[in-house]
Amino acid sequence: MVSSDKVINVSAGELDPIAILDALGFLGPARTTPVTGGLDAAIWKVERGTETYALRVLRPEQAPVATREAAAMAAAAAAGLPVPRVHAAGSWRDRPAMLLDWCPGRPVADELPTHPWRAWTLGFQMGRTQAAIHDLAVPDAFAETTSWRNLSGENARLQAWLDRVPARAPALLHLDYHPLNVLADGARLSAVLDWANARPGDPRADLARTVSILRLAPLPVGPVGAAARGTIRLLEAGWRRGYEQTAGPMGDMRPFYAWAGAMMERDLAQHVGHPGAAWLTEAHMDRIRRWRARWMARADEAKD
Repeated sequence: MVSSDKVINVSAGELDPIAILDALGFLGPARTTPVTGGLDAAIWKVERGTETYALRVLRPEQAPVATREAAAMAAAAAAGLPVPRVHAAGSWRDRPAMLLDWCPGRPVADELPTHPWRAWTLGFQMGRTQAAIHDLAVPDAFAETTSWRNLSGENARLQAWLDRVPARAPALLHLDYHPLNVLADGARLSAVLDWANARPGDPRADLARTVSILRLAPLPVGPVGAAARGTIRLLEAGWRRGYEQTAGPMGDMRPFYAWAGAMMERDLAQHVGHPGAAWLTEAHMDRIRRWRARWMARADEAKD
């Protein structure tokens, strides 16, 4: 993820950003600042003269992820969508690395608390942009990608339910499309970040993933949390309107909501107790399990 000051950072102290920049062919003096908070990548803000970039470094085993990220962002950029441009890509000590645009704005999640009246407008733009992503041709780099359905783990009942749903043409899915990975520059959506989960599949899976994150993201308790929930509901309403106005009705989302809950549970369970995920508690995991169970309980209804 590449944003203002809230991007993913893992073990940045073990890496040498200047050496990594040299390996990418980015020569000359530069100021690098680690950007903290997160689980899956190390990120630095890189400044040279009047130019600003983001250096994103993944783990060695994530080389195929880096290739797919670059291909997805290239496809989106070619269609005129707001994504970071890749200036250089390569590796350092087997770690894939990319030098990207440092995009203007800040995450929508940071914009909403100070400008809650922008929730509908930004949500509407998010919906239209996600519909445009689903309209992109799937890049060849995704030919051998693990199916989106496998991200939920082994659940024969869920897979049987998905089998009964008439399939839609495969689209390019972002699968991490939410207010922390979308930037706003004032009232304008300025960038879509963090394409690590991207792959082809049924667009309803991507929509369900977005809804599950909007509904299950941890919020403060008390009046602040109540205000935040109201703002998120307005954002979601704008997002849904923007998407359906562009791409048509979403259709029956029940099995995809169940799938999204199972994916979230599987994805986050490994991070409970991680120093970079202090917000992730067993109480939050219980909310995710209840979401998944509630939608799975409707599987039998779909047989009728």
